[in-house]
Amino acid sequence: MKDLAVIEQINGLIASETDPAILKEKLREFHPYDLASAFLELNEETRKKVYRVLDDQTIADIFEYLKEDDTADFIEELNPKQGASVLQEMDSDDAIDVIQEIESNKLKSVLDNIEPEAKENLKYLSTHPENSAGSVMTTNFMVLESRLDVKQAMKILVKEADESEVIDPLFVVEDEKLVGILNLKDLIIARSPLSISAIMKPNPVFALVTDEAIDAVHKINDYGIGALPVLDQGKMVGIITIDDAMDVVHDDATENFGMLASYVTKPAEESSLKKSLLKRLPWLTVLLLLSLLVSNVTKIFEGIIQQVTVLIFFQSMILDMAGNAGTQTLAVAIRSLERNELNTRKNIRKHFFKEFRISLLDSFALALFSFFICTFFLWSRESIGINIGIVSMIIAVSLFLSLLLSGLMASSLPIFFHRVGIDPSVASGPFITTLNDIFSTVIYFGLAFLFFSFI
Repeated sequence: MKDLAVIEQINGLIASETDPAILKEKLREFHPYDLASAFLELNEETRKKVYRVLDDQTIADIFEYLKEDDTADFIEELNPKQGASVLQEMDSDDAIDVIQEIESNKLKSVLDNIEPEAKENLKYLSTHPENSAGSVMTTNFMVLESRLDVKQAMKILVKEADESEVIDPLFVVEDEKLVGILNLKDLIIARSPLSISAIMKPNPVFALVTDEAIDAVHKINDYGIGALPVLDQGKMVGIITIDDAMDVVHDDATENFGMLASYVTKPAEESSLKKSLLKRLPWLTVLLLLSLLVSNVTKIFEGIIQQVTVLIFFQSMILDMAGNAGTQTLAVAIRSLERNELNTRKNIRKHFFKEFRISLLDSFALALFSFFICTFFLWSRESIGINIGIVSMIIAVSLFLSLLLSGLMASSLPIFFHRVGIDPSVASGPFITTLNDIFSTVIYFGLAFLFFSFI
């Protein structure tokens, strides 16, 4: 959460301090995140004042806490040489994201000032598909040759540590092939003439550049490691760090919420009207057709509705409760799928029966509660000409069956789609809710028809 007092303090400092050296020292006392938050509230002239006093590394640290499109706008404010220097100081994966947001007419002048080695590295990173492990990895890492002596390795560590994203764990290679990992603590306490191969841990966990980013992040969580090496044709080419993993998890969670809303899109696609329409319109069309079914189902029971008009007052309650329960259960199912918790039949059965028991208990409790509430409501309204007990019973039983059916569909449909190779997003919230509307309407008015037919 942004500390508004700190932001105001930073902005006040930038506005009032005229000595560049003093301003630089005082700004360096703040965390880059706080500086980034304050940066968004500055005008261009004031930002340029900051550009002149801070070094490129500090500016890069600030930019890494901003959104890519904001960073791109600020890079464009710099002269091409400084903009290129700041990009080179940023983590390579972050730099790629920013480059993709820079306006095409300004991008060439910036890229022309990037050093050839860095440009080649950025070019390589840009070849990996979005949401792949290769697209979120950073190439700022350090490796140690397995043949090195402990003393030699320590010298390399001291010399190159500031260039690496992480130094714990350390990655051990032979001819650029990953062969092990080494905890920093183990290196520090080891003594020459031990070699790195003698103290490393073999058979390290890794991801391939072509793996899904979320699958790679699951490995970080499952194995409890601080950084995951990424391989390309056996060669170690990058690492996925904890902060990269958090970004992937955040994006994946956001996308899953989009799935529940029947709308999944990437930020880059938002700017395209055509792509946005293609994402939304098919779903809206399907839901429209399903909604028409609800209307037709209601028309079938027009006779019982005219006979007992009070039933219509409680229809929305039953439909809304079924939809709410289904959305909750659906969220649990999709989250479990994304976490690979439903990868075996045993886990699926366990998940299904757990959700069934929850739905059963919830349905019973809410049905019982609704019976008394509806009875009191009808009695307080002095409803004449209707059997209050029968109507309340119809509502309670309908709510019980609707909630139970909603839970069963929401817990099983995502698993079914996943098993047959269809994205579980097709079992999105509105889709489940619309199906619930159809079945709940049939159950509600169907029970009413049966009850009053035999009275």
